[in-house]
Amino acid sequence: MHTGELTETVKKRSVLRPLHLEGMMEYGHRKEKLSGLLCFTAGTLPGYMKSPWHQVTAAVNSVAAHGGEPLAVSLQGLIPITYEESSLREDMKSFAAEVWSYSLENGDAVANSHALASELRTGLKIQEVQIQVSDQLSYPQYFVTCIGSTDSSRAEPFLQPGQELILTRQIALAGTAALARSHEEELLKRFPAWLVEHAKGFDQWMSVMEVSKIVSRFGACPMHCLSQGGIFNALWEMAERAHVGLNINLREIPIRQESVEICEYFDVNPYYLYSEGALLIGTNRADQLIRTLQDAGIPAAVIGYVTDKNERVIHNGENDRYLDRPKQDELWRKA
Repeated sequence: MHTGELTETVKKRSVLRPLHLEGMMEYGHRKEKLSGLLCFTAGTLPGYMKSPWHQVTAAVNSVAAHGGEPLAVSLQGLIPITYEESSLREDMKSFAAEVWSYSLENGDAVANSHALASELRTGLKIQEVQIQVSDQLSYPQYFVTCIGSTDSSRAEPFLQPGQELILTRQIALAGTAALARSHEEELLKRFPAWLVEHAKGFDQWMSVMEVSKIVSRFGACPMHCLSQGGIFNALWEMAERAHVGLNINLREIPIRQESVEICEYFDVNPYYLYSEGALLIGTNRADQLIRTLQDAGIPAAVIGYVTDKNERVIHNGENDRYLDRPKQDELWRKA
């Protein structure tokens, strides 16, 4: 097995089947739905190893994308035996600042967090923190779990044939930021400083809270966070969950030029690169939703539509290909 997420086959065969959960194929983050509660856990990724702030955003995003209201987070961590106490203290400050950025009672913390000050706050609480030391690690491993409330009487919406697929923001933003931060010195020898600096700041757009609130006004729309494996994994996972086909126009998938340049330099496929902060949405009211999102300053574009066939087709000009099963995120390959 390789690093990162398990393959679909291994997950079904060696995780879900022994637990008698074959019908619960969930990707990216662990999910539970119990009596109106949602629970998601996000772990450490290359480029985001030194602090657990990004796991807070990823876990909160997953709750929001499933129509839930984030309520509380817990943190579990394993740190190397050689880890300095000062470093641990800074990690906890970063974690707390990100949690408080979602809280009405702690507005002063927003300026020091990675979240946008314009994001909606939810009164998020820290429920539990557990940190252990290990002599088997070379860097800290943090896992953040977010618990949220949801209407248990409403079934979770799935993609339906005929719906259009909207993508918010651009793909590969969080992955590009991770690469730029991890390889800044190398990149500065190849690219102008402004490009590298812009790329490093892409992780400021990792939250989908504002987007999910806007989408909720349009009824029960299926949503899916782009996380590990990028846009291609997200498309497969969303379609697989609903047992539908897809017709996707590759050239309509938005990507920043900085991402193109850095991905080409590292021979990284941006369509399989970590893309937290972008959201896939299925809707029958695409034009209205896009206008509403754009009025709120959120880029959005239709990238394809849902079909009642089994095929999941990617069009690229005159060339067509079928969407592959989920693959390892490119960040792990460049770690």
